[in-house]
Amino acid sequence: MSQNKKTETEHCCERMDFFLEEERVAIYYNPVYREYFIRLWSFPKAKHVIYACPWCGHKFSPSLIEKYFQILDSEYKIVYCDYSEKYFKDDTEYEHETEVDVPKEFKSDEWWKKRGL
Repeated sequence: MSQNKKTETEHCCERMDFFLEEERVAIYYNPVYREYFIRLWSFPKAKHVIYACPWCGHKFSPSLIEKYFQILDSEYKIVYCDYSEKYFKDDTEYEHETEVDVPKEFKSDEWWKKRGL
Protein backbone atom coordinates (compact mmCIF):
# COMPACT_ATOMS: atom_id res chain seq x y z
CA MET A 1 0.00 0.00 0.00
CA SER A 2 1.38 3.39 -0.99
CA GLN A 3 1.96 5.85 1.82
CA ASN A 4 1.56 8.77 -0.59
CA LYS A 5 -2.06 7.94 -1.40
CA LYS A 6 -4.46 10.65 -0.31
CA THR A 7 -6.93 9.16 2.18
CA GLU A 8 -9.24 12.15 2.66
CA THR A 9 -10.61 14.62 0.17
CA GLU A 10 -10.70 18.34 0.75
CA HIS A 11 -13.84 18.76 -1.31
CA CYS A 12 -16.42 16.12 -2.23
CA CYS A 13 -14.29 13.56 -4.07
CA GLU A 14 -10.76 12.85 -5.30
CA ARG A 15 -11.61 13.95 -8.84
CA MET A 16 -12.90 17.33 -7.67
CA ASP A 17 -9.74 17.82 -5.59
CA PHE A 18 -7.63 16.92 -8.63
CA PHE A 19 -9.40 19.21 -11.09
CA LEU A 20 -9.47 22.16 -8.69
CA GLU A 21 -5.67 21.90 -8.54
CA GLU A 22 -5.27 21.38 -12.30
CA GLU A 23 -4.45 24.74 -13.91
CA ARG A 24 -5.65 23.69 -17.38
CA VAL A 25 -9.21 23.10 -16.14
CA ALA A 26 -11.48 26.12 -15.64
CA ILE A 27 -13.26 24.86 -12.50
CA TYR A 28 -12.77 26.79 -9.26
CA TYR A 29 -13.83 27.04 -5.64
CA ASN A 30 -14.12 30.41 -3.89
CA PRO A 31 -14.07 29.80 -0.11
CA VAL A 32 -15.14 33.40 0.61
CA TYR A 33 -18.53 32.81 -1.03
CA ARG A 34 -18.54 29.00 -0.57
CA GLU A 35 -19.07 28.76 -4.29
CA TYR A 36 -17.97 26.28 -6.99
CA PHE A 37 -17.93 27.62 -10.53
CA ILE A 38 -16.64 27.29 -14.07
CA ARG A 39 -14.80 30.31 -15.43
CA LEU A 40 -16.20 31.59 -18.75
CA TRP A 41 -13.20 33.01 -20.58
CA SER A 42 -15.27 34.71 -23.28
CA PHE A 43 -16.46 37.43 -20.88
CA PRO A 44 -14.37 39.24 -18.26
CA LYS A 45 -15.25 38.18 -14.71
CA ALA A 46 -17.93 35.79 -16.04
CA LYS A 47 -18.59 32.48 -14.33
CA HIS A 48 -21.16 29.72 -14.24
CA VAL A 49 -21.94 28.57 -10.71
CA ILE A 50 -22.30 24.81 -10.35
CA TYR A 51 -24.57 23.26 -7.75
CA ALA A 52 -23.33 19.67 -7.78
CA CYS A 53 -20.06 17.88 -8.48
CA PRO A 54 -19.85 16.84 -12.14
CA TRP A 55 -17.96 13.67 -11.13
CA CYS A 56 -19.63 12.27 -8.02
CA GLY A 57 -22.96 14.15 -8.04
CA HIS A 58 -22.56 15.56 -4.51
CA LYS A 59 -24.86 18.57 -4.05
CA PHE A 60 -22.95 21.64 -2.83
CA SER A 61 -24.15 23.95 -0.09
CA PRO A 62 -25.70 27.11 -1.54
CA SER A 63 -23.42 29.98 -2.52
CA LEU A 64 -23.20 32.70 0.12
CA ILE A 65 -22.40 35.59 -2.21
CA GLU A 66 -25.71 37.39 -1.56
CA LYS A 67 -25.42 36.84 2.21
CA TYR A 68 -21.82 38.17 2.06
CA PHE A 69 -22.96 41.52 0.67
CA GLN A 70 -26.05 41.66 2.91
CA ILE A 71 -23.90 41.29 6.04
CA LEU A 72 -21.33 43.82 4.81
CA ASP A 73 -24.19 46.27 4.29
CA SER A 74 -26.10 45.62 7.52
CA GLU A 75 -23.14 45.27 9.89
CA TYR A 76 -20.50 47.52 8.30
CA LYS A 77 -22.46 49.84 5.98
CA ILE A 78 -20.36 48.71 3.01
CA VAL A 79 -22.50 48.49 -0.12
CA TYR A 80 -21.52 46.81 -3.39
CA CYS A 81 -23.27 47.95 -6.55
CA ASP A 82 -23.08 45.05 -9.01
CA TYR A 83 -24.07 46.95 -12.14
CA SER A 84 -21.28 49.50 -11.67
CA GLU A 85 -18.97 47.07 -9.85
CA LYS A 86 -18.21 49.73 -7.24
CA TYR A 87 -18.26 49.82 -3.45
CA PHE A 88 -19.75 52.57 -1.31
CA LYS A 89 -19.13 53.45 2.33
CA ASP A 90 -20.06 56.69 4.07
CA ASP A 91 -21.06 58.29 0.74
CA THR A 92 -17.61 57.57 -0.72
CA GLU A 93 -17.26 55.57 -3.92
CA TYR A 94 -14.49 52.98 -4.34
CA GLU A 95 -13.41 51.17 -7.51
CA HIS A 96 -12.05 48.04 -5.83
CA GLU A 97 -12.74 46.01 -2.69
CA THR A 98 -9.12 46.58 -1.63
CA GLU A 99 -9.79 50.33 -1.35
CA VAL A 100 -12.63 49.78 1.13
CA ASP A 101 -11.95 48.88 4.74
CA VAL A 102 -13.48 45.39 4.47
CA PRO A 103 -12.94 43.50 7.73
CA LYS A 104 -10.25 40.80 7.55
CA GLU A 105 -12.74 37.99 8.26
CA PHE A 106 -14.50 38.77 4.94
CA LYS A 107 -11.36 37.99 2.94
CA SER A 108 -11.63 34.27 3.75
CA ASP A 109 -14.23 31.71 4.79
CA GLU A 110 -13.93 32.92 8.39
CA TRP A 111 -16.99 35.19 8.15
CA TRP A 112 -19.47 32.42 7.32
CA LYS A 113 -17.91 29.79 9.53
CA LYS A 114 -18.01 32.22 12.46
CA ARG A 115 -21.75 32.77 11.85
CA GLY A 116 -22.52 29.06 11.44
CA LEU A 117 -23.65 29.44 7.84
